[in-house]
Amino acid sequence: MKIVIRAGGVGVRLWPLSRQAEPKQFHALTGDLTMLRNTFDRSLVAVPKVTDIYISVASAHLDKARTQVPELPLSNFIVETDVRNTGPAMCLEVAYLSSILEADEVIASLPSDDYISDNHFFAELLKLSAEFINKNPDYILTPAVRPTYLDTGYSYMKIGEQLLASGKEAIYNVAAVAEKPSREYCQELIDSGEYYCHTGMYLWRLGAIKDLFEQFQPAMFSACSEAVSLMKSGTDLELIKASYQLTEKLSIESAITGQAPYLAMSVSSAFSWSDLGKWHIIKRILSQVGENLIKGRVLAHNSSDNLIYNTVEKKVIITNDVKGLVIVDTPDALYISSAEASAEVKQCLEEIKAKGWTEYL
Repeated sequence: MKIVIRAGGVGVRLWPLSRQAEPKQFHALTGDLTMLRNTFDRSLVAVPKVTDIYISVASAHLDKARTQVPELPLSNFIVETDVRNTGPAMCLEVAYLSSILEADEVIASLPSDDYISDNHFFAELLKLSAEFINKNPDYILTPAVRPTYLDTGYSYMKIGEQLLASGKEAIYNVAAVAEKPSREYCQELIDSGEYYCHTGMYLWRLGAIKDLFEQFQPAMFSACSEAVSLMKSGTDLELIKASYQLTEKLSIESAITGQAPYLAMSVSSAFSWSDLGKWHIIKRILSQVGENLIKGRVLAHNSSDNLIYNTVEKKVIITNDVKGLVIVDTPDALYISSAEASAEVKQCLEEIKAKGWTEYL
């Protein structure tokens, strides 16, 4: 098994900490290590060698990624020359890996911004999933988790026929997919006990996913293959970018997995997972209900259940009699929101862009 860590996104819902110049995966949000470094270290538990891991990263952030993972050789970085959504990004992964690996290699494609409570048990699930793909090479498999809270930003998958069971782990056919449901429907799915959160992780046989891209997205795969060819020949970055920009901005679900004939999910009861893409989720993971989650110089007087991040060394934040807020202060931008609505920062950034204040993006 080879692992690709997807570190090419921007993470706008964690603004103002996550910016175009330094996205969330390069920040330490849950401890001393950055999310990218955490994901890399977690991946090392699942594979025997450092060189079994690849990192897909935007060209503007390649040097930053190499600094955070210095032991990984340059040839193990897959460089994205533009932000094109997960469909083209993962197509580029497939095109690059197809040029250097055998078609029967199992690939695990993982986001760089996940919280996972136990690296050992997560590695065990990846290994079981890879074994399943080796024996069932036409399948696409996605690890999934049982939802513990309502979140309409996720997609949910219904368990179908059980294909494999091993201790605390199991693999099922995916019977149905509910894409980002309404609050009412989402609660129904969770209450049914039959639906699991889609994590955005995927495992597949390299030759099989290449065939699916050639079948369902031939223009995309052609453009990505050309970009890889130009990249390996040392061509100017702008020419590589021009080729990659020919791809349509599609999610991997719209481009491939929603049309794939064989889709399975692997589950484990031995660890918890969350996507660290929203401030209120970080608050939920790192603190108890009612507690303040504080970073930097903060005095929270008579205040409860807040996330308050102060990244400015020579500034103090003082709150008085506030509850359930997200407050994130950086040298040039301050964000204040109710925790519940904090993910709506994406719409705020669209307004900032419309005003021409692009230096804050």
